[in-house]
Amino acid sequence: MKILFIACYSPLINNSAAIETLQYLNKLSEINGNEVHLLTVNFPKNSIYYDEYLFSMMDTKIKCHIIDGGPIFKKLMPKKSSQNNVNVSIGKNKKILRKVKNSIVIPDMYYGWAKRASKYGINLMQSEKFDVIFSMHEPPSSHLCAYYIKKKFKNIPWITYWSDPWLKDSTRQKSFILKKIIEKRMEQNVVNLADKFIFVTEENKNDYIKGYNFSKKKSKYTYILNRGFDKGLYQRLSLEEVPKLIKNDKLNMVYTGEIFSKLRDINPFIKALEEIKNENIDSYNMLNILFFGNIDDVEGKKRLEQLEVSSVSSRIPFDEALKYMLNSEVLLLFGNKNSKQIPAKIYDYFGTNGKVFVIYGDDKDPIRDLVENHDKCITSNNSSYEIKDKIYRLIENYKNKEIKVVPDYKYEWNSIVKKLNNILEEK
Repeated sequence: MKILFIACYSPLINNSAAIETLQYLNKLSEINGNEVHLLTVNFPKNSIYYDEYLFSMMDTKIKCHIIDGGPIFKKLMPKKSSQNNVNVSIGKNKKILRKVKNSIVIPDMYYGWAKRASKYGINLMQSEKFDVIFSMHEPPSSHLCAYYIKKKFKNIPWITYWSDPWLKDSTRQKSFILKKIIEKRMEQNVVNLADKFIFVTEENKNDYIKGYNFSKKKSKYTYILNRGFDKGLYQRLSLEEVPKLIKNDKLNMVYTGEIFSKLRDINPFIKALEEIKNENIDSYNMLNILFFGNIDDVEGKKRLEQLEVSSVSSRIPFDEALKYMLNSEVLLLFGNKNSKQIPAKIYDYFGTNGKVFVIYGDDKDPIRDLVENHDKCITSNNSSYEIKDKIYRLIENYKNKEIKVVPDYKYEWNSIVKKLNNILEEK
């Protein structure tokens, strides 16, 4: 099977969606008879998101078609300084740039790329004779690029992957009304022309079926597919040197990824730590809490940095993040509020030997069904009182040497990608 795989977020960068793309690409490429071509954005090496190690992990058999992002993309892309650190002024303005991007840019900063890449993709389709087109949201421009190609090749099956909602994404709720109207039409066009739909939650799937009045025939071609972890990679990395910030005599709690205050409120967690410090200094001193990635809540970040047991670092390469996960006793996960999204890192966490401490975004957090009664997970509503109680419980588990839990191999990548390959092949 010859696959045209379209994704703005590719292994050129280090974010959750790019890691997901990497695994799908590699596992699809490993299946006998498959030839995979990736059509993606050219992320410059001076971007703060560029990750050379992640890109090196991509199977060399995959044929890459890397297209320039265009002027808007270049303007909005945060870059490293000449000292190889993130430019301070860019760091201060990043939140403003994100607001501009979410409120004004239609549908996202990759739209210029989508138009340019689709022209390239049409020529590629003519020369390569692909059997199937597969596009991954997020961001929406991945689907738009595929849409423009599909319009020219209506006989070629097009499978769309919806990791998040588009129009109903909570980060888009404050967009201008004109932007919403235009994007509604864009999304409708994609839904009308796509042949199959893969979602990551039942709620999101049902939203699309109802919101766009899927026929019974179209509803038959909707699927649920979750993310996973790479068992072989985890085994290799677990043999390497323990990362420097891990403390062998402490309860190491690690969070890897972005904290956007619109989706995740970390203040109750911080308050719980402050109260533990005042109540029980011995328990407090047993903790070593590590955050890796951007936190846009400036005051919350400052409070975290003021706590002796916590540290906040900038984003780190994928392999380094995995090593911290594999060498910690507890993996922190903050669920999303007002959202139908499940943070994809939960599946990375399932591959470790640590406990997963899940703090729900709100009462309707869709991750509840996944983690509520899972042996690896300890869960809490987002209140400082309940979080504090669960941290004390984790400390007791640590003291009693009951903190380690075996990985959940149900979420290993190989079985997941076999299901995806079947969806791509199915007529």
